[in-house]
Amino acid sequence: MRQKITNLVIVILVGIGLYMTVTYRSAYMEFQMRGAMSLRYYTVQSNLFAGIVALIALFYQGKALKVLKLMSAAATGLTFAVVAFFLGPVYGHWRMYKNANLFFHLIVPLICMADYILITDAPKKLKWKILSTVPTVIYGIAYIVNILINGKGGRYPNNNDFYLFLRWGWGVGFLIFLGIVAVSFGMVCLLSFLNGKAGGRPAREPVVE
Repeated sequence: MRQKITNLVIVILVGIGLYMTVTYRSAYMEFQMRGAMSLRYYTVQSNLFAGIVALIALFYQGKALKVLKLMSAAATGLTFAVVAFFLGPVYGHWRMYKNANLFFHLIVPLICMADYILITDAPKKLKWKILSTVPTVIYGIAYIVNILINGKGGRYPNNNDFYLFLRWGWGVGFLIFLGIVAVSFGMVCLLSFLNGKAGGRPAREPVVE
């Protein structure tokens, strides 16, 4: 019952955040874009993925769901960590937690991580932890491929390198990509570790071969 309530809350909050992101009009919208363009950001995609996983969890509790829950917790956790420990200190936390970003940068990630740590059965095998970094890897590859095909583009927000990863060249950009994947895997391991320490239910390995 606790997890159903948590999943319902995640679905509702992601829905509110997505609605605000797509439709909200404000002169004070910072670090946020309105409309379909907002879907290109990792923050929005990770939260949307978490919402879809939570929606599935309302009706399905199969063992494979445990890996999906870890994926969504790690993806939103990565967003939370980047904002809290890097972007927040640089640009100001108050600017990073305004409007829909309050949901996507803070509230939803915290709930997803708490849900995983305290309630969800944690998959223990290394292969499931590695698999849980796949969403981040796919996003990074798509980001790079889009630039290779369409170029860097013009000035923000019409550029394809909107995170400025290639600002210092492809070599540095590639190192940044590897660093993000490493941090993502570290988040997966941290969540799994905290799940065990918090007394999460003993894991039963997902029946996914």
